[in-house]
Amino acid sequence: MSHILIVLAVIAFLFRKPLGRILGRQFPDREKRHRVVGTIILAFVLVIAVRLLALFWK
Repeated sequence: MSHILIVLAVIAFLFRKPLGRILGRQFPDREKRHRVVGTIILAFVLVIAVRLLALFWK
């Protein structure tokens, strides 16, 4: 599962300009756009943290 997240992160990095345009069109308000991007980043960090916790729990 973590390899899927890494692939998604790489794809998002490679296509950040088109994704930025799409987000800009979807959320013209800068504050709301930053909130959405922050929520997405927080979700990635939480998933990675839970996976690391599960890895070291054993």
